[in-house]
Amino acid sequence: MKKILVPTDFSPIANKALDVAVNIARYNGATIELLNVSIYPVQDINTYYSLYGASGISIDDAWKGVLNDAKNEMNELISKYEGVKIKALIDESSEKFVDSVLNHKADLIVMGSNGAEGFKEFFGGSNSEEVVRMASCPVLVVKGDVDNFEPKKVVFAIDFTHEQFLKKALYHLPFKDAELHFLYVDTALKVIDYAEIKDKMQKMTAKLKLTDCKFVVQEATTVEAGILDYVEEIDADLVVMYTHGRTGITHFFKGSIAEDVVNHANVPVFTFVED
Repeated sequence: MKKILVPTDFSPIANKALDVAVNIARYNGATIELLNVSIYPVQDINTYYSLYGASGISIDDAWKGVLNDAKNEMNELISKYEGVKIKALIDESSEKFVDSVLNHKADLIVMGSNGAEGFKEFFGGSNSEEVVRMASCPVLVVKGDVDNFEPKKVVFAIDFTHEQFLKKALYHLPFKDAELHFLYVDTALKVIDYAEIKDKMQKMTAKLKLTDCKFVVQEATTVEAGILDYVEEIDADLVVMYTHGRTGITHFFKGSIAEDVVNHANVPVFTFVED
């Protein structure tokens, strides 16, 4: 892996995401691109204009002031980290935040999210949800209070139709000495043989050359609920799963299990779009 992209708005959760990205970069030698998207117009311009407008400052000068403040804040943030190459990027945009993020090529996107609930989730969702759905590279969404990203209990949510996301996670993330839990959620939509499911899990992990794995079949009303319940039950540090990356009318009606987990989990979630 060569490049990790970290979008930031300088919020506490965005700073946590940068901490996580730095840990990963130190693990695999990647470079970080720290991206701030300043969308014109922004409320900050009104602040500048109200403070300095009487002295003759123009809206254009106010906008330059906003960008200069962002640049200074990014440089101050980067100075806190040693031994990792971090490049500051500022996008001036009149478009959506997500579009700007997706325009930057990366091997991994690491971003923070506080999730989304209620009407916000139903009509728009969080920025992280849209990035998860649309990104062509893996996305690690940081949730909760993460200090050092060294997962000790990792839940891989599987259904045996996709395996590439497993390889992506194993390649990108530090799993040294971690417990690997392979989880299949039984929603009672069809009759399944638990012994057969666990046998498939063993064969799959053997092909990936993994040892000392735990194999679990969890009963739940929905796949999302099964994943979240199991994460809480074992006090997991990370969820790894794939997403279909649905868009348009299909996404509106069917949604995505990965996006739901991203919105409602209290731990980081690693996703990768697979067709």
